[in-house]
Amino acid sequence: MLNDTFAIVEVKSAIQGIGKAMPQLFQYTRGIYNEQYDRRFAWGMAVGGKKVQAVFFGPDYALVSDTICVDDASGRAKLVKLLVDWSFCESHRLGYDPAILHNKRLRYYEINVGGEDGPVTYYSKGAVISAERLFGRHTRCFITSTAKPGHGATVEPDIFIKYAWPEATEDANVDYRDEGRHLQKITKTIEAEANLDGKCPRYQSGGRVVINRRVGNEGIKAVEDTSRSILSDGICQQLDDDQDFVNGLRIHKVICMKGVGKPLKELENVFELICVMADAMECHWEIYQRCKILHRDISTNNILFSGSGSSIKGMPIDFDHAICEDDKDAVRHFERTGTLPFMSINNLEGGKLEHSLLDDWESLLYILCWVGTYGWKKKDEPSERPYVPQRRTVASAASSKHSRSRTTTGTTRARSKQREESEPKHISGWFQGTTLRICARSKRTDLQNTALFSYIVNEFDDSIPDIENLMGLAHALRDKLVDEHED
Repeated sequence: MLNDTFAIVEVKSAIQGIGKAMPQLFQYTRGIYNEQYDRRFAWGMAVGGKKVQAVFFGPDYALVSDTICVDDASGRAKLVKLLVDWSFCESHRLGYDPAILHNKRLRYYEINVGGEDGPVTYYSKGAVISAERLFGRHTRCFITSTAKPGHGATVEPDIFIKYAWPEATEDANVDYRDEGRHLQKITKTIEAEANLDGKCPRYQSGGRVVINRRVGNEGIKAVEDTSRSILSDGICQQLDDDQDFVNGLRIHKVICMKGVGKPLKELENVFELICVMADAMECHWEIYQRCKILHRDISTNNILFSGSGSSIKGMPIDFDHAICEDDKDAVRHFERTGTLPFMSINNLEGGKLEHSLLDDWESLLYILCWVGTYGWKKKDEPSERPYVPQRRTVASAASSKHSRSRTTTGTTRARSKQREESEPKHISGWFQGTTLRICARSKRTDLQNTALFSYIVNEFDDSIPDIENLMGLAHALRDKLVDEHED
């Protein structure tokens, strides 16, 4: 369990050295981000014999110290100084977010978010989406309420809070891809539309995260939490004085939205799946028509639902990659955005055509094919762990051959079915190509050829009740996008 671990220390013998310890350190540190919902950045240490290196893990970089040799006095002094700093410095310099407090005894999180009338405290049992990568946006989402657990009647959570480290501009006025900026416009434009309740996200509060910290001789100041500012917070300067290597800029942001939802993996049947997708794309269309905001990252992770049965509703979320056509200076060309299995052909090819409504509808088609083939109740998400076919070893093949004569007909059929299920599906070429262009070529070939697309649909999981309805919808959407599209 890593929920109480400050830093991973990977130790190897002198013979193996630090070189063997470092890869494992990077791998295990992912678990800290996944299990600790209040971590902004992380620390680690690799030890090989009498040599030590400290590692600082930023949002999209790792800073490694010079080798510390503990067999001489100066090296031991340097290591002791680092350990003392870790022991006595403020929690935000260790990588913790002071706005998120974990009550371990009562098992809930207290989250403080600034608003127009001052900070508001929310309470949550934990993150419904946690960071799973070592570098990147580190998105975490909480379902919360303003009622403190254990005090009075139970209150259903009604506020969705999202923390992330998206790429951004230093000047907030020209941060055209700011999700809060988009959601405020969406909420203001459609707040009177009752037919979109439960289908559209409603902005409540949020913005750029600031950390109150000591700045030189200026005393305590509120400093924006960015991938650059965390390097000037004192303790990192022990590792490296040169901080100019950080080229891009990621800014820590928080957003509070009214209305909560569940991920697609909790849907019960095909009927609910189709209704949720229809609602989400209806909202997508209304947002584009009224606000000129294009989502540009339609995926299984970015659609939630609420309710059940005939009252179920779907809603698109995560507007980090969205762009407003009214912002003429916003970047549009030559950027690839989205989740690999669901990216459009034009997006994968990185062409000169702007991302359009058709690209997002194409992404919907890929979602239908994905959930039809692999189901939607899988724990593994395609963006993090793409499907990898299982491979049989020589030993297992020989063992299977040796025992084949002793198996019954029923056992043979079961093994045949197991081998068939482990073989890669045809759509695996959409996200397992060695380059993005190869993935694009695979998708283009499958969409343009009716027979090949039918082959893909015929690989839908027939153990899912009413799967034929999803098959029909996939065919109809492909026909609209390809055969009947005039352009």
